[in-house]
Amino acid sequence: MFNLIFVDDESIIRNGISQCVPWGKNGFNLVGLFEDGQQAFNFIKENQVDVVITDINMPHMDGLTLSQILTEQYPKIMVLLLSGYDDFEYAQKAVKNHVREFLLKPITVDELSQALVLVKKELALSREQEFKQEEMREKLKISFPLLKERFFNRLILGRLTHDNYLRRKKYFRWNDLEKFYQVSVVGVPESWSELERITLQEYLNGSIEGFDEVFFNTNENLVLLIQGEEKKLLEEKTRRILEDTFRFIGSQDKEQISTGCGEVVDTYIGISNSYSGAKNAFDYTKVLGLSQILSIKEVRGSKKMLPETFFLLLTDVIDQLKEGSKDNTVDTMDKLFLYMEEHYLSHDEAFSCYSRINYALDVFIQEMGLYSDGDVIFSAHTLRYRTLKQAHKAFIDFIIEIEKKIENRRYDIVISRIDKAKDIISKKYVESNFSLQDICDELYLSTSQFSYLFKEGTSQTFVEYLTSFRVEEAKKLLKLTEQKVYEIAENVGYRDPRYFSQIFKKLTGITALEYRKRL
Repeated sequence: MFNLIFVDDESIIRNGISQCVPWGKNGFNLVGLFEDGQQAFNFIKENQVDVVITDINMPHMDGLTLSQILTEQYPKIMVLLLSGYDDFEYAQKAVKNHVREFLLKPITVDELSQALVLVKKELALSREQEFKQEEMREKLKISFPLLKERFFNRLILGRLTHDNYLRRKKYFRWNDLEKFYQVSVVGVPESWSELERITLQEYLNGSIEGFDEVFFNTNENLVLLIQGEEKKLLEEKTRRILEDTFRFIGSQDKEQISTGCGEVVDTYIGISNSYSGAKNAFDYTKVLGLSQILSIKEVRGSKKMLPETFFLLLTDVIDQLKEGSKDNTVDTMDKLFLYMEEHYLSHDEAFSCYSRINYALDVFIQEMGLYSDGDVIFSAHTLRYRTLKQAHKAFIDFIIEIEKKIENRRYDIVISRIDKAKDIISKKYVESNFSLQDICDELYLSTSQFSYLFKEGTSQTFVEYLTSFRVEEAKKLLKLTEQKVYEIAENVGYRDPRYFSQIFKKLTGITALEYRKRL
């Protein structure tokens, strides 16, 4: 419903309008009748009004003045102007930008009703749009933290144009000092609960300054983006925050975190480089199982062979194993050993590399649940290899064994699901409405997943298998009972005996009666 007032200095017109128009039924509440524009305006200041119908010529404040005031102060109110023939053309020119409709006096009830129908449609559309805009504003308010986090993730990944950076920085009210930046990654242990993760984030938020930021990256690790006026002071500030964080975690009796610090950069464009270094340093600590603050400078200066490159290659090996492509996994392992061959390694360093490769593979096997009774832990053999070539071959063989275990596991899963599916069919085949969706619901599989597995394990579709199973059960009943064919049809899941007979003959080549006679 929309609220409407009528303004005219002639009482006979006001009374006629109020009594002859079906107010309420037409979607409008007539909430006021006034003699002049001033009375109407006073009412509008205190009440909700959607539509004003006003005459032009009135004492104190005429309709033109009222419409102009409403346009300036209440632009959402819709004005319909009543005018006599003599001043109609003048009214159109004077207020054509302020009035929704011009109605020529004398106006009939039908004419006014038709005008109100159009006004109502326009008001309803406007209200709907306002509702949607308010709904969008509310959603935006709720999503603001997530959008802000997405902005900083794109910033550290170097995925913002300069214009986008400036616009979004302003929108998210980030105070960019435009001096020096340093990014650190804080690895949150997987054993931590969501509450513990948020608690750590809140602790870090309390440790930083207003122009610094703490947020989660796409890997659900925390990222610190710290700013400073001077490079050295910034490095000291970052390390102090991280050291305090380590002490805080230690006091909570929780699994300790690991961190990686990137280099200090002096432009926002360099932030992605600082993040990349921090991530590499963090990945290095993670693979080694270290709980310490490690900077990218320390990683790069520790050995002739860059550890971050080694671990990136090793991560590629694990990723390829997860993809399940043996050839790609072998190729990736070849690249890892080729990189090792191209750099100087002492015996201890080489043994350390073997152990790290084995550790990653061992973790993968345990996570996948691939170990079985009698398996020998591969790490016991890492001391035997005197050359990279020997170790290379051994690890390739190990990968092939892992791939076989994965393939066997997949086969076992298929067989297990197929056996369960057959068991379900054996129990529910008598139900005429038993369907593919029913069995998928019981196995917690989509129809496409089940159809693929069932076809792979039985060489039949679900319908083919169910049909043949029902026919075999019908054969048993034909042999062992005196039931009529229509009774047997119903007992094996067919409501229509004729359809059952067609199916039976299609699969056996003879009718059910002929089959019984031949027994």
